Amino acid sequence: MSDDAPLPKPADFPVGTTFVIKEDDVPLVWIPRRGWLNWFGGTPRPYEPSFLKVDNNRPAESFEEWVQILAASLKRK
Repeated sequence: MSDDAPLPKPADFPVGTTFVIKEDDVPLVWIPRRGWLNWFGGTPRPYEPSFLKVDNNRPAESFEEWVQILAASLKRK
């Protein structure tokens, strides 16, 4: 995903997807039957869920919050 590429929309994800923010700046998703993906930098990559601990992640309050974290990660690439 380049800086000028459109950000994903909720319809880009299947029903049941969970949006998670790790350590305040890493956008993660759990997609049913696919598993965990790290979207930091705009390119989804497999994510090892054993790195998630009770105190280092939280569910995104909304898709909009999650996509804002994703957008911020594009600027830091």
